[in-house]
Amino acid sequence: MKKKEDIIILGRGGHAKVVIDIIEAAGLYNIIGITDVSINEDNNYRGYPILGDDDVLSVYFKKGVKNVAIGLGGYRNNNNRKEVFNKVKIMGFNIPVLIHPSAIISNSAVLCEGSVIFSGVNINTDVRIGKNNIIATGANIDHETSLGDHVLISAGVTIGGNVEIGNEVLCALGSNVISGVRINVNIVVGAGAVVVNDLLEKGIYIGCPAKLMKK
Repeated sequence: MKKKEDIIILGRGGHAKVVIDIIEAAGLYNIIGITDVSINEDNNYRGYPILGDDDVLSVYFKKGVKNVAIGLGGYRNNNNRKEVFNKVKIMGFNIPVLIHPSAIISNSAVLCEGSVIFSGVNINTDVRIGKNNIIATGANIDHETSLGDHVLISAGVTIGGNVEIGNEVLCALGSNVISGVRINVNIVVGAGAVVVNDLLEKGIYIGCPAKLMKK
């Protein structure tokens, strides 16, 4: 049996717990520890040791650990996650795609580096998921839709076919995007909103149909 490659989880919190569960369920990597800015009294998290803050990464890279998973999520934006992603890529780390075994992914779908796919997700034919995306629990993304980089699709979101979503977009809980529309970069679609037209101006959109609330 091939030995599992080692991986380090960056950060701790709710998203880190989900990432740990996905890695354990998939069984593809050996988690050697967590990095965090603070070290708790027993120096472990979810049964894994706290290795120190992110400054220790260069030490482990020299020891041959080449994989990291980003344990930072975000319900307002993906800014922190993007910053960490860029930092560790410059250091030379690999950030693998992580997929929960219960997710249904078309063989023709393309998933780019660093993206995390939660349980119950359905990704259909010829979908492209960009770098460092989060596709959260039970989200559905239909055929030929394209997502940019650093996108967060929250739990229960439904996205139709042939949708184009730009970089750093956040679709909050339970929002819906009809087929064929375009969502430009740096846009937030509020919880429960229904997108029926192109969203081009940066800002926060809410309601049914979704309208610009705040630039």
